[in-house]
Amino acid sequence: MLHIEKGLNVQITSSAEAGILVQSLRESRGLSRKELSDNSGIPLRTVYAVEKGELNNLSVDRLVALLTALNACLDVHVAKPEAAEEAEANRLVKIAATGTLDADRWRLLL
Repeated sequence: MLHIEKGLNVQITSSAEAGILVQSLRESRGLSRKELSDNSGIPLRTVYAVEKGELNNLSVDRLVALLTALNACLDVHVAKPEAAEEAEANRLVKIAATGTLDADRWRLLL
């Protein structure tokens, strides 16, 4: 079980890690999955799938909705790419611009 303290930065590199974080925050706030679903607007089945690491395509929008309902902050930091990584960075910017970005493609700091 992941223990989160106020003000602690957590690096998320996969949907499974995001799920562990969501579950830990939900439990620490004494919320049921149903309450988190109601507060976030995310379907209950999706909340369950996120927490169990079964949702491989967790979108940033869904993660933001869940974290907002949990009264948590999300900061995204993108490092300046090296020359060899520049093409990948440009690809990610295009994905972000088209709204097809998911949490697995970014290293998220919470």
